[in-house]
Amino acid sequence: GMDLEFPVRQTDVDRLLHLREIELEREAGDHSYGRKAYLAYVTEGLGSLLEWDEITMFQRKNGSFFNCPSTTAATLVNYYDDKALQYLNWLVGKFGSAVPTVYPLNIYCQLSWVDALEKMGISQYFDSEIKSILDTTYISWLERDEEIMLDI
Repeated sequence: GMDLEFPVRQTDVDRLLHLREIELEREAGDHSYGRKAYLAYVTEGLGSLLEWDEITMFQRKNGSFFNCPSTTAATLVNYYDDKALQYLNWLVGKFGSAVPTVYPLNIYCQLSWVDALEKMGISQYFDSEIKSILDTTYISWLERDEEIMLDI
């Protein structure tokens, strides 16, 4: 709809759209929470095929959708929300034009990093970083922060 030109053949585009249709048909009978979450997460390719007001249930306290800038931006384009715009503006202010694919980083990833350092036997060189991660995790747990509670 934006008249963009890509160096691909129309048959390739048609094939991708056909695969999308097959996936949507496969999911059509499922009205579960998991299906709604999946469709909300892959919003970039769905456009007018989604019920955008239903996606708001997946918005995090920080304004993002799944802590994902691209999902948040796609949702914002189709369903305006002040908190989502604030999240994206904050990210661009923090990182410039190259934002991470997920932010803030999942506590699980940080704890996996601590675990890997412990297993390699080099954790003593990262004492202050490990303490910071464990303190943050503990505070998040005490506050029942949504990120840690979503992935116990």
